[in-house]
Amino acid sequence: MAAPFSLYVHIPYCVSKCPYCDFNSHVVPQIPEAQYTDALVRELEHYGSAGDWRGRELQSIFFGGGTPSTFKPTSIGRILAWVAATFPLDAACEITMEANPGSVDAANFAGYRDAGVNRISVGVQSFQERLLKFLGRVHSADEAKTALHVVRQSGFENFSFDVIFANPGQTLNELAADLDTALGFQPPHLSAYNLTFEEGTPFHHEYRAGRMQNLSEDEEIAMAELIENKLAPGGLVRYEISNYARPGHHSRHNVNYWKSGDYLGLGAGAHSYLRSSDAVTGQRWSNEKNPGKYMAQLNDTGTAVVDWEAIDRDKAMGEFMFLGLRLTEGISVAEFCRRFGEPPARVYPKIGLWTNEGLLEESSGFLRLTAKGLLLANSIFVHFM
Repeated sequence: MAAPFSLYVHIPYCVSKCPYCDFNSHVVPQIPEAQYTDALVRELEHYGSAGDWRGRELQSIFFGGGTPSTFKPTSIGRILAWVAATFPLDAACEITMEANPGSVDAANFAGYRDAGVNRISVGVQSFQERLLKFLGRVHSADEAKTALHVVRQSGFENFSFDVIFANPGQTLNELAADLDTALGFQPPHLSAYNLTFEEGTPFHHEYRAGRMQNLSEDEEIAMAELIENKLAPGGLVRYEISNYARPGHHSRHNVNYWKSGDYLGLGAGAHSYLRSSDAVTGQRWSNEKNPGKYMAQLNDTGTAVVDWEAIDRDKAMGEFMFLGLRLTEGISVAEFCRRFGEPPARVYPKIGLWTNEGLLEESSGFLRLTAKGLLLANSIFVHFM
């Protein structure tokens, strides 16, 4: 029997484009909600009849964006009803939806809960007006706090929110204040992302022009250490480089990505990954990114795929390593051997060097990054890509 898989649904529309965002998001005069929902249902029908996916159990569904909360609860409910009619759902299926903390979006939280969403992820980013303005967020600090109260009142026992740190000019005291406010809401899950200047974004343009600077490496490390030291006593344990959770509240959807599981993506620019029957090699494909072209292509051909990549053994091994090492538990050496026929240290001799340097450690059958290694993770990951 095929292993369970995850479903990602991309809603590409936003009220405004944040200057740090390089995701496939679009600001339009009027969101074609009904038309886009129809396209998602059509794409879902296509995959529901495909042999690789038909009858397989869903362990998680994730509505990402863009801003999924730009869609009404009725549209989200319609999509979920079609999903449930197409695929069997795990009894504990995690159904997550990203949402903005703005008052209009928060007013719909109860409706999303009634539609079937059982986990909501709120894009807070900060509780301080100065930082929200810098990040181009359209909500206020008070709206962020109100939204988190509404999440609880709407019946969401499982929820998460994001905090962005290492903003230019941000101090440790400002970050500590954000974390203290965050802990006051007793979130089951929190994501803390280091601000990066992604190519093609306004922030990257300002950085290239010399008008914006990164914090120093020492400042970023101090902030990363502060986050863990603040959150752990508050019950939020780090389980991935950027993610912290209470027991039983890890993001099932994202853990499936990090463990190289199969996932199906619907919507403009969505990506999918499917392992071959040998459980070693696989294939990855992606949809047309432009929402208008995505909808038109689906109408014309029944599919919106524009790019396809074969994942050979070498690439599959590399992805298994750099995705799995994002998790604080690390990668199972036995699972690597089962999939690829040899231990990771034989394939990647630098593992011995990194272990001697105190960046990696192996215990209880798992190879993982040390606390020092987590701070330097990207410099290790490039060797697997």
